[in-house]
Amino acid sequence: MLAIGALGFALSLHFGLIGGPEFTEGLVVSERPMSLNPLIDASDPAVVDVGHLLYRSLLKLDSTGSPTTDLADSYSVSTNGLVYSVALQSNLRWSNGSPITVADIAATDAFALSAQANDPTLATALKGIKVATSFSTVTFTLPAPRSSFAATLTQMPILPLGGMSEPALLAAARHPTLPLPTSGPYDVQSTAALAIVLQPNPHSTAHPAIKSYELRLFVTFADAAYAFSHGTVGALLATTPEELQSLMAVKGAQVESMTTPGFVDMMFNEHVPGLDDSAVRHAISIAIDRAAVVAGALDGRGGVVQTGPFSAGIPWVGPPATEAVSPTAASSVLQANGWVAGSGGVRQRGSTRLTFTLTVPDINPLPMVAHEVAAQLKGIGVQVTVDAVPAASFLSVTLDSGHFQLAIDLWNPVPDPDVSAFWRSNAAPPHGYNVSGGTPDAFLDAALDLLAESSDRAARITSAAQVASLLAADAPAVFLYTPKVSVVFRSPAPTAPIPGIGPESARYADIASWELH
Repeated sequence: MLAIGALGFALSLHFGLIGGPEFTEGLVVSERPMSLNPLIDASDPAVVDVGHLLYRSLLKLDSTGSPTTDLADSYSVSTNGLVYSVALQSNLRWSNGSPITVADIAATDAFALSAQANDPTLATALKGIKVATSFSTVTFTLPAPRSSFAATLTQMPILPLGGMSEPALLAAARHPTLPLPTSGPYDVQSTAALAIVLQPNPHSTAHPAIKSYELRLFVTFADAAYAFSHGTVGALLATTPEELQSLMAVKGAQVESMTTPGFVDMMFNEHVPGLDDSAVRHAISIAIDRAAVVAGALDGRGGVVQTGPFSAGIPWVGPPATEAVSPTAASSVLQANGWVAGSGGVRQRGSTRLTFTLTVPDINPLPMVAHEVAAQLKGIGVQVTVDAVPAASFLSVTLDSGHFQLAIDLWNPVPDPDVSAFWRSNAAPPHGYNVSGGTPDAFLDAALDLLAESSDRAARITSAAQVASLLAADAPAVFLYTPKVSVVFRSPAPTAPIPGIGPESARYADIASWELH
């Protein structure tokens, strides 16, 4: 593979690549040149996205958000839920012609757990799992049943590490910007600080119609948006309503959107006077007009309404039970439970006033969402002050420590409905994210366990409904919306079958089918 220097690449951009790239996408990255190893610098979403473009996983998500085969020919789960057996497809090859083997899978697993990799989410999911291989089958033996493991396998791109010596592995880890053989539809033709040029992988089962695909790298979205508006790049990912609005202002811009597996909720600290009353929490829940939040703070395009604990990006669990929005009913609930209007219209009971601080990380559009929620709650006599704090310390300083009253955050879990880490009684920090401090509920824990451990689809759907019902009864949080991301194309845009649901990287799922007109 050819790697050209930054000066040479800059000249190629000025005078035009030989033949010219057929299509160019802008990519916002934290560092240039960017890592081409998706298990290194995994905190950068662009690194993860490009990793899924270049490397296939054992499993992938289908159109319903369910795991299905990718590199795997088939997979099965033992009756006790502890052993996942994955049969590898035959005759698979890396872009350099070498065979893809189970040794690559075992080596990728080991690398993900090593000090050289820095994907803590994946490492946590793989910790304690024993991996064994045979001729064409790899088995994962889990320490405890976990049905979300299939979804984890969709998030682990398999790398060409089988048979590598320890010095070679260390060298690859020290130089992640150098390309390795790929298994996806594209191979790396050239890479430098300013861009990465891709060419079709000659050994891929998919044959891309676009023969030269350039990823042009930008440090800021503003720089990338400027290039988009001036026609330098033909596509750009928008992850917030503000970004989408700026791109759609370009004449002829066309958008394809995806509903993600994440969710945004407002959490209650049940140790705070006032919020320790379930009537107050329920009143707040039925007072918030989520559709108005989506239409206002999200500009109608940044998300979809979510009323239960499961992301709309995982539709197979079924729709949640809906609760009618009614500020009038919310006021009646508060009045009936002794919360009467006091000074400034703020409700109080005894010396406790319903005045709270809503803490939110300072990343768009969450502060705007918080202000919309605060404005709505004012109408039922609940006074909320929004405090936007640095996103980098929000989890550790605000949530994990319990130093909040109300808090809004965006969560991006594995695309599976297992929400044990958020709501099981023993999932309080540092073991999980149950920060509400509510009274342990044995029935909720049992339903969460069945949802987390069962490999039977019907049983999981039933338990998901039970989890949603029990959480609604206690109201430890208000589920607000499921975020959406959008790929915006300049006209004339390629035909781009973008999946309707999936994480950001899913936009590349069918890239081999894209055609230019």
